[in-house]
Amino acid sequence: MSIRKRLFYLSSIVLFAFFLAAISLHADDSQAVATMVDGKAYVYAKGAGKAGAVLRKNDRVQSNQEIRVGERSRVELRFPDGTIMRFAEKSVVRMEDLSFDAKTQNKKVKVDMGGGKLWANVKKLVTSDSKVEVKTVNAVAGVRGTVYRVNVEDDNSAMIKVYDGSVYVDGKQQGTSQKTPASGPPVPVSGPHEVPPPYHEVTMEEWHVIVKSFQQITISPQGLASKPEEFNAQQDMDDWVKWNQERDRQLAL
Repeated sequence: MSIRKRLFYLSSIVLFAFFLAAISLHADDSQAVATMVDGKAYVYAKGAGKAGAVLRKNDRVQSNQEIRVGERSRVELRFPDGTIMRFAEKSVVRMEDLSFDAKTQNKKVKVDMGGGKLWANVKKLVTSDSKVEVKTVNAVAGVRGTVYRVNVEDDNSAMIKVYDGSVYVDGKQQGTSQKTPASGPPVPVSGPHEVPPPYHEVTMEEWHVIVKSFQQITISPQGLASKPEEFNAQQDMDDWVKWNQERDRQLAL
């Protein structure tokens, strides 16, 4: 074989390798990577029912997949832009939307928290239409680059604490209206009821609250939001917070 032909074949192989790498990079733009799985966790594809696969380190998670974290377990996900999310034991979370354009830096991440605890360290959003949102039954928390956590309890109440930056929280009250039957005898309708503190009454069904650094907000099972209030960072230092902050330092976040 002549030198010219050898160079031609060699250059063809190199170009093909770059082509495969480009395809692989593009495919990963809409995936998150499990950078740590401490204990047991399972991933469920949409429509898979009860059939879940064991989630292992370096596994990739895509849109519409659900993660369920076992007891005494933790999971860390790294998104294509470098955003980190961690989930505590018994967390149930679905990747409702997960996309990232490496060229424009545009990203859209929406995580649906069905229960458990989340810690998020979000990279700054570059484009105006980028979004990173965490959704609960009664609210949506969105950021533009910050550190915060979300706890979702069994009764669908939630707590959001911000450690750096700010978070906007949008909500819609649940059960504020009841439909009247089209026909038939009258039915009893429950009257107004008092919401225990620290919740305050919201006159509109939809509300919008900005939560700043070292502030927290709680949301009742009915979708009522408390006023943002400051919290003491030292008193907030439980094992979950300490572990996440130490992990952030290890990753130089």
